[in-house]
Amino acid sequence: MKKILLSFMIMFIFTTLIGCNPKPDYCIEGSVKGVYLCTKEWTTLFDTRISLKLYVDSKDRYKVADVYEDVYDLLLKYHRYFDKYNPYEGVVNVYTINQNSSETVVIDEALFDAIEYVLQEEQTVKIGNDNLFNIALNPILKIWHDARENAACTTDALTAQSVCPVPSSEQLNSSFNINPNDILLNRNNLTIAFAKPNMSIDLGGFGKGYAAEVVTDYLDQLNIKYILNAGNSNVKAGGINPNNSDGYYYIALIEPNLNAYASTTYFIYLKVSGGEAIVTSGNYQRFFIGQQDQKIYHHIIDPRTHYPGGEVMSVTVISENGAMADIYSTAIYLMTLAEGKTFVEATLGLEAIWYKEDGTVEYSSGFNQYIYQLFPNR
Repeated sequence: MKKILLSFMIMFIFTTLIGCNPKPDYCIEGSVKGVYLCTKEWTTLFDTRISLKLYVDSKDRYKVADVYEDVYDLLLKYHRYFDKYNPYEGVVNVYTINQNSSETVVIDEALFDAIEYVLQEEQTVKIGNDNLFNIALNPILKIWHDARENAACTTDALTAQSVCPVPSSEQLNSSFNINPNDILLNRNNLTIAFAKPNMSIDLGGFGKGYAAEVVTDYLDQLNIKYILNAGNSNVKAGGINPNNSDGYYYIALIEPNLNAYASTTYFIYLKVSGGEAIVTSGNYQRFFIGQQDQKIYHHIIDPRTHYPGGEVMSVTVISENGAMADIYSTAIYLMTLAEGKTFVEATLGLEAIWYKEDGTVEYSSGFNQYIYQLFPNR
């Protein structure tokens, strides 16, 4: 990621290192003298709430307002690139590609890089010969999306969750062209095409992580200390925290709960160094209750079955690369707990914790180093 984006990042460095005066109304004094905590939030990007906290001290020489402006521009750019539901004037994005699936489409290099990246990396998360992460799965994801948005959906009075008709087995067992090898990229011409009809792509499974990695690469180039939080499921810290004597960042993981009325609680506090991404995938984040069977149907679809998969409520992974952490968390969630542990132990620089249906947790052998407080009965 950093090599791909290096020249892009350099363009920003000379426009932002122009002196620091941390006095905007979104900055407050920290617990350490001379440290300011500056926070801005955006609610219209990637269908989630994104916040960026900057830890500014007397050594910093950047303009806080300019950094936030640049970060917003980057997030907006990738939000538009990865959007499969909406067109934007002057932007060729995933929506454009899918709407013109029978044609060869010229795309911007930044979007090309993202698609090329995920096609290469999704090959690393397999069980046997089966890909557990597949951007070509969109024809099946559309069936589940349409089910969640069905006009026949109702709301459960006790949980405030949607109750919707479940797609039929005939729909889901139809023949789909979802082989990622049929996505044809040409770097010389910056084009994408599909080898077979009725294909389409979805970048939502790694889009937030990839965009977060672009943003944090930019922040790292400026030696900024930060926490970027994309919807509580995708967090990355950077630099040595000047507001804590130990230099660490402390991050809480939300306890999974299927009841929308339940108050937010946490099951663990993590202690992480700058440069580490924490990404969670779970069945409680986007789901509906089946009208026919009252079962939970969440949004993480197993490419092998075309149905929601996984046997735990959530898995949280820690990795240096936020884009890969997004891919890993999705794929590992679809593995059995035993398969997931084996995969994590065999993958350098990757650790994980699983939250099970009974409220207990299991974690990989190296995860202990990140545990600050694990609440009792876990």
